[in-house]
Amino acid sequence: MPRIYRKVILEQETNIFYCENCLDKNNLPRFDWDDTIQLGNGNAGVWKEAPLEKCDVCFAVDLQAQEEMQDWSNDLDQQQWEEDQMPTDNNPQEYK
Repeated sequence: MPRIYRKVILEQETNIFYCENCLDKNNLPRFDWDDTIQLGNGNAGVWKEAPLEKCDVCFAVDLQAQEEMQDWSNDLDQQQWEEDQMPTDNNPQEYK
């Protein structure tokens, strides 16, 4: 399951998202024709985890994080529904 990361430059979050596989590929030093090390385009800035996004390169998503978010959202909906169904102390005549 790939993890998704967002690029942060000078404490500003960008709209650049890479999975860990694409980020590793871009962060590896590469050798050009003159045998000098050229840094990959992922080296500048900081990468912060963004589990609900998708990779800009290979379009991978973190399915586990998305499932956890969906479960959490469903639990909140169920809890809100249960609270709405219970009579309140201020208005006991409401559900007769």
